[in-house]
Amino acid sequence: MIKNQTVQLPASEARLPHVELRTGAPYARLIAHHLQFASVIAEYFGVEPGQVIPASGATGAIEAVRSHVFRRALQSAPVLLTVSPGYWRARESFQGFGFKVFAVETRAGNFKIDETDLINKAAEVHPDVIYLSLPNNPTGAVFDAEMIVRSIPECTAVLLDLTLPSRALDTRALTQKLFRGFPGRKNLFLIGSTSKSHNTAEYRIGWAICANPEDALQLKQENRNVVSSISVDHALRQLKSHSPVTELISESFALLRAAEAHGEFELIRPPHSVETGYVLIRPTLEASMLRNSLEQSEISVMWGSEFGLTDEYIRLETSEPANIAIFIKALKSHLRKRQLA
Repeated sequence: MIKNQTVQLPASEARLPHVELRTGAPYARLIAHHLQFASVIAEYFGVEPGQVIPASGATGAIEAVRSHVFRRALQSAPVLLTVSPGYWRARESFQGFGFKVFAVETRAGNFKIDETDLINKAAEVHPDVIYLSLPNNPTGAVFDAEMIVRSIPECTAVLLDLTLPSRALDTRALTQKLFRGFPGRKNLFLIGSTSKSHNTAEYRIGWAICANPEDALQLKQENRNVVSSISVDHALRQLKSHSPVTELISESFALLRAAEAHGEFELIRPPHSVETGYVLIRPTLEASMLRNSLEQSEISVMWGSEFGLTDEYIRLETSEPANIAIFIKALKSHLRKRQLA
């Protein structure tokens, strides 16, 4: 819960100068709302408000840091280091901007993210930026973020995306720990959003927290993607409540574990992982047959080929147990038909 009552006012009550001739009142209110939003996020995570950059969702925050890194890179094709599989939207965002992408493959190690492998790969390819989702999207794999930050030189930007919710990983506490554990550390950016934790994707509520105040100043000068006043007002209310999603995620995983016990698919569980907003599975059905069955049932999933794997893997969103139940029912129905054929 947010204790400071001065930052709990609705966005519509943000104060303006009595006479506003610099930008006009609507833009002045937008700026005031952004400052208010940064104050709320700062108190929520226990960080400095001047080092919080409001952004249009986690994607907007990722793209702000991407552009920042690109701007100061001394080469025409800057280098991104990440893991595979990983968050496909982030990877596409960097690739589309001209970054050369290197990825540490995790499939051979049961999708474990090995910090030493990543650090060694960084020493080999000298990336301009490292992007990692914690927990990993889509496997739920977790890793020692502090070890990675300590081992990577400050000339390399480290972009940690802490958007995905999990009952077993307190990303709020982790964000504060990283911010306070590396005070002033250049090129350390902590990304967040309420999109998955509070089901606010359509409001585009996100932020980047900079460990270094100079980085924050530069990002403010470079970044003009914004959070609307309506979204700020919504965010203030959402951050006062616990995430409603974690219980739903647990329900989805309970359904998935029960179905796995009947041999319909394999749940991918890296050695160090948590249950989060996405899950990776490997169905027993051949991919083309399953694709036809799901299309007939009007069920949309993300196939492995869309995020760096083969189509023997599927990524599912886990915040809606009812949809997971429908998927499992369709899978069982197809398996029964196959057995009777």
